Amino acid sequence: MTNPPSTGAGASAGLALVAELWYPEAPDLGDPALLAALRAVRPGTEQQEGSLSVPHPLADPELPPLVTVVLPGSPLGQEGKTLPDVSQTWAWADAEAAVAPCRSSVLVTEVLAAGRTAAERVTSLGEVVAVLVAHTAPRALHWARSQRVSDPATFGAGDLDGVINVRMVGDARDEDALAMDTLGLHVFDLPDVQCHFRDREPGEIAELLFATAVYLFDTGDVIEDGNTISGTDGEGRYVCYREASLLDPARLVLDVDLGEPWSAGRRDRTA
Repeated sequence: MTNPPSTGAGASAGLALVAELWYPEAPDLGDPALLAALRAVRPGTEQQEGSLSVPHPLADPELPPLVTVVLPGSPLGQEGKTLPDVSQTWAWADAEAAVAPCRSSVLVTEVLAAGRTAAERVTSLGEVVAVLVAHTAPRALHWARSQRVSDPATFGAGDLDGVINVRMVGDARDEDALAMDTLGLHVFDLPDVQCHFRDREPGEIAELLFATAVYLFDTGDVIEDGNTISGTDGEGRYVCYREASLLDPARLVLDVDLGEPWSAGRRDRTA
């Protein structure tokens, strides 16, 4: 593959959701209108030394509130900080042009997320990102965990298009083959989904992988070795197996085997 996984343990446990909003000039996080807008959604929002803290009391009273933290991003060039890489952003043709003039960013992340469901985490972070999009007009949203850059104009709270990305690379050993995977479910200790194939439309496979990833996000880790999934058009049955990921970060994924004549590569089954 053009991007083989590194050795070592998988990269899932304890990862926080992160969104980075990019701007030509840094927005004012102390703007009273921004604070009022966040408090309209979450009344407990507080300003703290140049950052914002947004608590989300959720269903389980035994757990402390999940907290979304908003803070200025580090400057370009500091400790290797660069503009977001758009090479695995396939659905937004203007991503590179949107990012090019940006020089400042705002980080949105979470603390006290342990014990929270994937949906609670995405909704909580998304509520805050949506307010920031409306009041600070970022040029682009960067989802570092999924290697995706998305258009703020299409963002909605609870949206998974950004939290989950579908990536694609060529196979240096087989010019007719492609590898595609989702990236983002590992943040929730769920398996991402991959497919190594030839002679199928990448858009069709991307739709299949994303739909399967959304199903896992909604229902949990319920697809076992040897289970089958159907194509997005209801046709075809494809067997799934757990395998080491073809692409970084190294992790256990759910491999979708399209069968002959479309399957590519050596299958590395765990069972």
